[in-house]
Amino acid sequence: METAVVTAAGEGSRLLPLTRGMRKELLPLCARSVNGGITLKPLLNMIFEQLYSVGIRRFCFVLRKGENTWKNYLALNDEYMTRIKEKGKSYEDIERLKKMIDDSEIGFAYQPTPKGFGDAVAKAERFVKDEDFIVHAGDGYVMSGEEVLRKLIKIHSDSKPGATLISREVKDATRYGVVNGVEKEVSGDTVLDIGDIVEKSPNPPSNKALIAVYAFNRSIFGELHANSPNERTKELELTDGIRSLLSSGSKIYAMPLNQDSNQWLSVGSIEGYLKAFDATRMNPPN
Repeated sequence: METAVVTAAGEGSRLLPLTRGMRKELLPLCARSVNGGITLKPLLNMIFEQLYSVGIRRFCFVLRKGENTWKNYLALNDEYMTRIKEKGKSYEDIERLKKMIDDSEIGFAYQPTPKGFGDAVAKAERFVKDEDFIVHAGDGYVMSGEEVLRKLIKIHSDSKPGATLISREVKDATRYGVVNGVEKEVSGDTVLDIGDIVEKSPNPPSNKALIAVYAFNRSIFGELHANSPNERTKELELTDGIRSLLSSGSKIYAMPLNQDSNQWLSVGSIEGYLKAFDATRMNPPN
């Protein structure tokens, strides 16, 4: 598996007025610099590097139409590199990023208006070839996530379900997409064989909430196109597309997230961003 769809087109309404001027996906978090110190990187930068580290080489970033800050961020031309090298400031980190960019195929899709996570993923259909692929929301990050992503790819590649998800236990499951199922061993790992999935239900079937990192085959696009906006959220939800996969007979698995070693960080709210910043400050990712 070498393709990832990374979404960065949401409204960011919970972070207003900040998100009137910048994308939440570009908010800075702490990271370990190449020289061993601590630096700041935009969240999308950290997601890109983490996905690259597990073998992803084709990236489709779904952006809001007319917003090109991230696209410009990735445009590290020779003139810029020479100028930064002469100044000698953080050049090693920029050089590392440029090597990854040069070694990758990077494309962009655009969402004219925010119509939901599922709609954003659907915009990447032309980029995704006849292959399985990762979907990663641009406003979340898994600490020490390389091992999680490798396991996700392995389980999905070995068992070939319609989708492989990642779940974590939460106190208030009404705020999330939630799954229910029975435990099963796949590729030497215990997963949930999913029987039901709902989005932000007032009566969730379990406390197992999804994080916004998934593996799919191309059939998810057909299910998204066949779905209508969710009656409650008024948006095209990725969760509803996954539920349609279930209804069509596809196997759906969810692997549990070890929250002691692999914390899920989300910057979609003020509280979430401050928590994410503090977590990366205390333990900067490489």
